[in-house]
Amino acid sequence: MKKLIILLTFLTVLVTSAETVTVNLGSEKQTIRGFGGMTHRVWTGYDLSNSDRDKAFGNGPQQMGMTVLRVWISDNESQWSLELPSAKDVIARGGIVYASPWNPPASLRTPYTLVRWGTSYNTHKVSASNYAAYAAHLNKFAKYMKDNGAPLYAISFQNEPDWCDSWTCWDPGEIYQFTKNHAATLRMHGTKVITAESFSYAKNIYDQVINDASALANIDIIGAHFYGSTAASANSFFQYPLADQKAKNKERWMTEHYTDSKGDANMWRGYIITGDQDQKPTYDTVRALDVAYEIHRGLVEGNFNQYTWWYIRRDYGLIKHSGAGAGDITKRGYCMAQYSKFIRPGFVRVDATKNPDPQVYVSAYKKADSVVIVVINRDRNAEKNISFSVPEGKAISSWQRFTTSETKSLKSDGPVSATNGSFSLSLDKESVTTIVGTGAAPVAPEARAPYLGSPAVFPGKIEAENYDLGGAGVAYYDEDAENKGGVYRTDGVDITGDAQTGYQVGWTVTGEWLEYTVDVTVAQRYQWDARVASGGDNASFRLLLDGVDITGLAEVPNTGSWETFTSIKGNTPLLSKGKHILRLLVEGSYFNIDWIEFKEESTNIQFTSSPNLLSQSYEVYDLQGKRLGIIASEFHSLESSIKNQFHRSGLFLVKQGSSIHKVLVKQ
Repeated sequence: MKKLIILLTFLTVLVTSAETVTVNLGSEKQTIRGFGGMTHRVWTGYDLSNSDRDKAFGNGPQQMGMTVLRVWISDNESQWSLELPSAKDVIARGGIVYASPWNPPASLRTPYTLVRWGTSYNTHKVSASNYAAYAAHLNKFAKYMKDNGAPLYAISFQNEPDWCDSWTCWDPGEIYQFTKNHAATLRMHGTKVITAESFSYAKNIYDQVINDASALANIDIIGAHFYGSTAASANSFFQYPLADQKAKNKERWMTEHYTDSKGDANMWRGYIITGDQDQKPTYDTVRALDVAYEIHRGLVEGNFNQYTWWYIRRDYGLIKHSGAGAGDITKRGYCMAQYSKFIRPGFVRVDATKNPDPQVYVSAYKKADSVVIVVINRDRNAEKNISFSVPEGKAISSWQRFTTSETKSLKSDGPVSATNGSFSLSLDKESVTTIVGTGAAPVAPEARAPYLGSPAVFPGKIEAENYDLGGAGVAYYDEDAENKGGVYRTDGVDITGDAQTGYQVGWTVTGEWLEYTVDVTVAQRYQWDARVASGGDNASFRLLLDGVDITGLAEVPNTGSWETFTSIKGNTPLLSKGKHILRLLVEGSYFNIDWIEFKEESTNIQFTSSPNLLSQSYEVYDLQGKRLGIIASEFHSLESSIKNQFHRSGLFLVKQGSSIHKVLVKQ
């Protein structure tokens, strides 16, 4: 009898009952910006090689598919060029680059003594009188990167202000004051603004900013590090209820962490002396799988949009640096690749049963006709039988499975047989599995229609927020699926304002567009007038009628803030009478637009036929006022006509009658 009891106990360890995961594609959470890592030429003494970049940022076989690179902002300008090679390479691959400073230039530092755990450190701060100069230093770096072919997606103003024995210290009040009074200026070169990045996601670093709407408006991303957490930390470490409530239109980025630096990244699990930064050294378990588990909790418990590992190439990192296997992706790297290779920028996390078994953790994502499900089995002793139900995924034609475990490294385990969106899997013990579904029947686009029921009329005013019905890809294109302002409409266009003062379209990013059904009641040239605001430089747009440019590049001035509006004006060429589609195309990021008004000019010019636009003669001048000559061109062909006739590039002034337009001719 005793032997039987022992046998039954043993079997319960190896065999588990099937649990069910339900994925709800209609319940959308945050948009995923990407996954990445850090380079630091001065500290490491080396840059990523071409082979390293291929493995880290390529997305072919045995490549990780990362799309985000974090770089260091040196306080010494002579070192800035060190960041260019990898940054340019990542951008050329379609990725994004962001930057963080450790210190300001020496001239902006004020001595400060930090006392922590009974130990004193001689470090420094930035005094309030130097905040503007410090912001100028950061903007100078952003301009340098942009001018040298590596424009930053985002910029932070301090790495780990609360772990600062060797770099600049900031307390929460100082962070709040800089954010409220200076952070918005960091958007000058088209960059998004990241908060100061707490080393242990200490919420008091951010609370004052989030509780002040005017300060919160000056940042785009909440940046945090996960030091101080381990696989044993409570989920509450990753959660931030105040941000959920008041900063839901701000992205959250995990901008630096490594799970342990004492153990080799190819060790699947082992017992070693651990302990980094504030963690007390202990003889403890280290698991490569903890990388996947931390990413899971950051995305699911913390609603983070982006995750950045520390050094990409390091013996404890994503690519092995030395010894056997140097230059190869490590086990930790493969655990991260189970996310980065398949959950591409623009995927949206959707609701899924996150913990169907005490040792199993699930998250799910969608984009267009693709669905990705990532499942972690932390049980080292048992496989897990899990059933999956994706009710809205019945039309998915193909599911594929990829696994990293002690014996597998991003191994394709072949197709998964599904019936009406349901399937079952046996998960390897201590593993991370990614299930990729593609080929879902596309959802039929919503029919286009004017938002208010009738087309906007020329002459007349178009409110920017009243773009057509029809949804993404029909009436608009937005970089993500979230309305960051959370007002007026419920689709993915970012709208700010209120019913009393009016609504505006904001958070504009290059390449986004809105379309309006319009009715031109009189065939003539029109004067247009747009009410716009911007807190940065280089914002711009153009208007196209049935795909034809009718404004040229309309430059939005820096008005000092996104709430300070001004009017910009211009003239259209001759427009034909009738129904048209007007597109507002964002050319330069970060402006708010309230409305566009079209007014009749004093002289009506009637068409003898009804073309969209007529060919005209234009006088061309350079910016010094020198008349270069006359060209005959349709308005939408001005750029190519100037380039072909004068064989020059740059910015030109083009005059036709009383209308003057700026035309940028690219090389």
